[in-house]
Amino acid sequence: MEIKAEKIKEKALSLGADLCGIASIERFSNLPSSLHPGEIVKGSHSVIVIAKKFLHSTVGLATTIPYTIIRNYSSRELDEISIKLSYYLEDIGFIAVPTGAIEPCNYDKEISKIVGLISLKNAAYQSGLGVIGKNTLLITPKYGNMVWLGAVITSANLEPDQILTNNPCTGKCRVCIDNCPVNAIDGSNFMDQEKCWNFAFGEAEGGEWRIKCFSCREKCPFSKGYK
Repeated sequence: MEIKAEKIKEKALSLGADLCGIASIERFSNLPSSLHPGEIVKGSHSVIVIAKKFLHSTVGLATTIPYTIIRNYSSRELDEISIKLSYYLEDIGFIAVPTGAIEPCNYDKEISKIVGLISLKNAAYQSGLGVIGKNTLLITPKYGNMVWLGAVITSANLEPDQILTNNPCTGKCRVCIDNCPVNAIDGSNFMDQEKCWNFAFGEAEGGEWRIKCFSCREKCPFSKGYK
């Protein structure tokens, strides 16, 4: 059975996604088996990546509670979209597995990092949705780094999108690096998870759990997109 990539994208957008891109399994060949979509879902050919625009009005406030609310809401919404898309694909004869937007997670011993089922940022890059900045965040042309991600691994053999090569986050810019309050990023491929998470997540001033810091996202000059 065959299905066109454009039909899948139309379905994803009709379910509520703001962006949708497709990567072929071959693009993940350099990953360890624990993170390789083709090893996680045998017989898969494609990874469909979806994105939701993050509410930009939640940054720059005196409190991070609204940002946390949108993060939680966007994660639930992306899970719902990816699950519905997976059911749609399965009903027409394909294997389709949603990856989860934020959890559950694993600990990968090879890279000493807590990771999702797959790296959504890498999958989004491989599907042509954006590029990776020095802050390790995905930067999309339309919405900048203000996006949240989800994905579906599927046996549908879909035409992949072109990988973007015009990364604006090059040169001497160090805004995200210099504004990180715990020096958790240095412009390399990985941030220091322990430093970041110990500072950025948790209770604040006796209140409930929240995201307390997203300076690398907020201060980035490409938080609203790029040409």
